[in-house]
Amino acid sequence: MKMLKNYLKKYKWYIFVGPFFKLLGTILELCNPIIVAKIVDVGVENDDVDYIITWGIVILIVNVVGFLFNLISQKCASLTSTGVATSLRKDLFKKVSEFSHKELDQFGTASLVNRIINDVNQVENAVGLSMRLLIRIPFLLLGAFVISLIINAKISLVFLILIPIICVILWIYTKKTTPHYKVMREKLDTVGKITQENLKGTRVIRAFNKQEDEEKRFNLASADYTKTSIKISKISALLSPLMLLFVNIVTIAILMLGGWQVNIGNMQQGEILALIDYVTMITLSLLIMSQLIIMVVRTNASLYRINQVFSVIPNIQDKPDALETKNLKYDAIMEFKNVSFNYACDKETPSFIKNLSFSIYPHQTIGIIGGTGSGKTTIANLMARFYDVVQGEVLFKGVNVKDISLKCLRRDLSVVQQRSSLFKGTVRENMQLRDANATDEEIKESLKISQAYDFVSKWRDGLDHQILAGGKNVSGGQLQRLTIARAIVNKPDLLILDDSNSALDFLTDSKLRKSLKKLDTTLVLISQRATSVQNADLIIVLDNGNVVGMGKHKDLLKTCEVYLEIYQSQTR
Repeated sequence: MKMLKNYLKKYKWYIFVGPFFKLLGTILELCNPIIVAKIVDVGVENDDVDYIITWGIVILIVNVVGFLFNLISQKCASLTSTGVATSLRKDLFKKVSEFSHKELDQFGTASLVNRIINDVNQVENAVGLSMRLLIRIPFLLLGAFVISLIINAKISLVFLILIPIICVILWIYTKKTTPHYKVMREKLDTVGKITQENLKGTRVIRAFNKQEDEEKRFNLASADYTKTSIKISKISALLSPLMLLFVNIVTIAILMLGGWQVNIGNMQQGEILALIDYVTMITLSLLIMSQLIIMVVRTNASLYRINQVFSVIPNIQDKPDALETKNLKYDAIMEFKNVSFNYACDKETPSFIKNLSFSIYPHQTIGIIGGTGSGKTTIANLMARFYDVVQGEVLFKGVNVKDISLKCLRRDLSVVQQRSSLFKGTVRENMQLRDANATDEEIKESLKISQAYDFVSKWRDGLDHQILAGGKNVSGGQLQRLTIARAIVNKPDLLILDDSNSALDFLTDSKLRKSLKKLDTTLVLISQRATSVQNADLIIVLDNGNVVGMGKHKDLLKTCEVYLEIYQSQTR
């Protein structure tokens, strides 16, 4: 709740004005039964039409003014709740964008999406309802009870029996449901995760004819979520009927006692009507209060999940005195010194990469090769500082990457990841992700180097050609070439291609490597193809996270069994 207060501070004026006008509207609402009682007891009793019309007009004015007050309150509540939700959603998105791969792995995409959308929506509804009802309901309860005491103190004491019973029911409900709401949110995350996986991998699912299996998996997760939801609903379903039962008993008691008082001449009929109106107000207020309690329980669960995101300190962030890279003097552009790493990012877990050391010098072409799971992509992630090493150092331009500004590091270093992705928009917009000021000529030059210009120039709208989300309307080879083109816009000092040529035929792959040599940049080629790295200045051979060979192609064929095995398996 403390976190929410910081967002509400911006709307102090609305938070004061909204409830104030709601309070005025409530006061006017409490006047209605008294006026009706006067009309019945004086106007109807004495057959005074002028009296009835006069007080009828008063009721009309009271209700119109009350409507205007409630309208102002509603406006203030809407502006506050929408503003808080907008700010909260922006800050959540900003926080998530600062997460390293470790935090993203920890939460998962589906859970983060649910927190940004569903949980923030829950908070938005809670803020709006609280501003409209948190002042109104207690005041309406108190006001209706006090006026009832003024009308007839003895009969009104019946309310004192009702209030403790209602409070006990609400306390039991809150205690029973609070744990289930947090669990329900977690199970909703699971449903979202399965939905996301199925939508993303729909082609794979259909290719293997696994629609029924995935449907069963989704149904199981959905049924688990439904089971928890039904459990809460069963408890909630008892709440309103129980409250209504006791309220109706109290109403019957008031009617019986009131009828007896009218018969002996201690009360008038209009006062009985007023008491019944106030009973109705109290009944509705108690029902709304129960809904408010449900909302508070749900909102607490949502705020807890939102606060989980805000409370995370990103594992990777700039130091206060982070260095620029423009004027650094260095020999090796990238160095690994006794690097050890595991994806848990702690020293207790056994390291996947152990004591890895090598150096990359400017304008070199470095090949990194190894079997599946040997650590090739992990090295690319450590170079770009998507993860931090557990032990050892990664140096860029002679400086530890932890001491360099992330903006500078990723400006001078560009990575084309193994799983290529494009965003919805034109080819030009995708190419300008690395450099927003890149000209059409610079983009075309990058497309030519990546061997993508041939097919882009054949498209009728050229650079204005629309790419679907994820690059769904281009082939695998076209997708890889476009992502390589995007990475070399503005010519980085170090270009890392993480198996990003796997979908290319051998001829296109050969042309691409020849074109990349023309770039005035250091190139790291990570591949499972021996032919892709055999002309590199230095080839690093990995096996289970260890360097088992380092040298040129001809030397490795003689000295490294792993490399020889890979080469022979692909060339024989």
